[in-house]
Amino acid sequence: MKSRHYRLVAAAGLLHLPVFAQQPAADSVNWRLETIDVVGRATRPYAVDSSDIFRVPVPLIEIPQSIQVLPQKLLQEQELNTLSDALRNVSGVVPNAPAETVLVNPIVRGFESEIYINGFVGYGDTAVADPSSLISVERIEVAKGPTSVLYGGGTGAPVGGLINVVTKTPQPEAFYELGIRAGEFNTLAPSIDINQPLSDRIGFRLAAEDFRSEDYIDAVEIDRLTLSPSLSADITDTTRLLLQLNYNKIEQLEYTGLPAAVVDLPGVDAFQFPGAANAPRTEIENRSLQATLSHQFSERLAATLRVHDFDNSFDEFASVFFEAPAFGFELDGTVAPIIRVQLPADVEQQTIDASTTFKWSGGNIEHTVLAGVSYDATDYSAAIGFDFFNPVGFLDFAANANDLDFGAIPALNREIVNEYRTTAVYLQDHITVAERLHILLSARYSEYRLVEKAGGQDTDKTYRETDPRLGLTYELGGHWSVFAGYATGSRLSLFFTGVEAAPPVPETSASAEIGLKFDLPQAGLYGTIAAYELTREDVPTAAPDDLIVLGGEQVQVGEEQSRGFEIDLVWEPGEHFSLLANFARNDAEITRDNQFSVGSKLPRVPEKSARLAARYRFAGGAFDGLGLGMGITYSDRSALSLSNAYYAGSFAVVDAQASYQFGRYRLGLSMVNLFDRDYFTPYLYLNQDVLRPGQPRSAFLSLAATF
Repeated sequence: MKSRHYRLVAAAGLLHLPVFAQQPAADSVNWRLETIDVVGRATRPYAVDSSDIFRVPVPLIEIPQSIQVLPQKLLQEQELNTLSDALRNVSGVVPNAPAETVLVNPIVRGFESEIYINGFVGYGDTAVADPSSLISVERIEVAKGPTSVLYGGGTGAPVGGLINVVTKTPQPEAFYELGIRAGEFNTLAPSIDINQPLSDRIGFRLAAEDFRSEDYIDAVEIDRLTLSPSLSADITDTTRLLLQLNYNKIEQLEYTGLPAAVVDLPGVDAFQFPGAANAPRTEIENRSLQATLSHQFSERLAATLRVHDFDNSFDEFASVFFEAPAFGFELDGTVAPIIRVQLPADVEQQTIDASTTFKWSGGNIEHTVLAGVSYDATDYSAAIGFDFFNPVGFLDFAANANDLDFGAIPALNREIVNEYRTTAVYLQDHITVAERLHILLSARYSEYRLVEKAGGQDTDKTYRETDPRLGLTYELGGHWSVFAGYATGSRLSLFFTGVEAAPPVPETSASAEIGLKFDLPQAGLYGTIAAYELTREDVPTAAPDDLIVLGGEQVQVGEEQSRGFEIDLVWEPGEHFSLLANFARNDAEITRDNQFSVGSKLPRVPEKSARLAARYRFAGGAFDGLGLGMGITYSDRSALSLSNAYYAGSFAVVDAQASYQFGRYRLGLSMVNLFDRDYFTPYLYLNQDVLRPGQPRSAFLSLAATF
């Protein structure tokens, strides 16, 4: 029997967690409890063998799903600072811009994906839970396709991909790191990472950053504060408690995008602020407290209790061009009316999840069983204020002058009060037959209750959904495996306002995937190649002659589909060199709708995208401690909205990095858009056809000292 090392990922901790190590035996399986502190192999800096996303100790090569993991080493060497920056390293993922963290999520395989922190979701399908900084992040995990069996909360389980941000936890050895980053746009970001064992069984860690910067967009300033303390306690040799607090606060002037119709007109400055520069700043505040209690009952049985409390508030202010002919708002050449918008919202969410992991075998069959129950209570309150009849004024985008005054804050004219209650039971069995065939059987039963009061619409409904997941993986020998999987997903729709107050029905999805995984240690090459089809049904669409973005009436007749294939590769012939490569071809389009044509492309999704990033690390000699890196990111053109009236053009941009480690100090340099390429990316604001210019050539310097 092969020897494998597994982490007990059901405990949702990161490093230094209880693990099982399987020992060779003639006719039985014996397990011992031990700990590991490092994921991957020393000679392969980017290699990761397992993921918290699957929640049971199974190697990635045995899982019938494309899962990509970005380890801390990669995040550090590419000098990455935001989740958006990091996600370009995964095929089929379209990052949202950091300025879009209020209402727009990253896209995975054509559809918006949820952001989870240590396996828990921040309510809804908005990216307000974006960690805003990577100072507290140990690694980033991306699971493609529905992951509804193991995850839920807020409005239900994800119908598309899932992005799990895994934060740092206490380590056995004490260390203290002080850092600072500075550069273009008056960027200044001091940071700390303090790890202090308090006893042989108790550890404490604090990661924090205070980021302050201007933007390359005129008038915009950004302040972000991140605090991430954690405490671990080995209560006994088999019982562990982990407490994690993640807090971030973001303040920035709300950028609302440049109308695509004026971008190429004479005199238009792409970097101008398209509104009133004296508008109040949008504020986002998140607090997430997580407690994980794990216990090892025996060599085969473990249990985990996870509790999550999440509070979010955001108060959005914007001055925006909004094209609404019914209200007399239309673009006239380069002149556009600008209106005021206010959107305050508060979220209170509590989640509890209890699960057990059980391992047993008979003959040449091994089972890894995960069974659990979860309950989530989310209360959401918000209001919307659109001041249509008293616009801020008219902005000429070609005038290179902007004296707009935001004026009085608009009155709130629509209130939303929602209560979501989700109860779920899930069961998963990962079966290994004769060491090579791996069968995944799992299902989740969910009961969703929605209590909603929105603009006179009162809803009190309970829905019941069952989402199965099936998968097969077969190891061909020689470190190759083929896999196939099928899964469904379900969730409630946010901000739904049905015709004549008709209540929503759950959105559903179905995903099929086939692929090849390989890990060739002698060549240093490993990765995943996958082809997929993902269909989303019961998508809300605007009722005829209505405006969905204004809270108008909706009908759930939409269907959208995404098909494509992806390649994610890493080549590491030795510890001195790493080459990451990815490619995605995605055909994401409308397959049924009441307003837009069948075949219309989904917004922000390029048909082709790719990235190539290399890193060389010198060791010994005169250049000992020096590291050099360079990458190129390519994106095909992509539609700005479902109307497909405008597209953002294709682009390729180059980034470069250098670092020098000398003793306890590390000096880093990063260059963004090295050749100063002019380009635009889609910027989804109120479903308008607007763009955001790409970041011009910029340089940043970082210095860190570890004691």
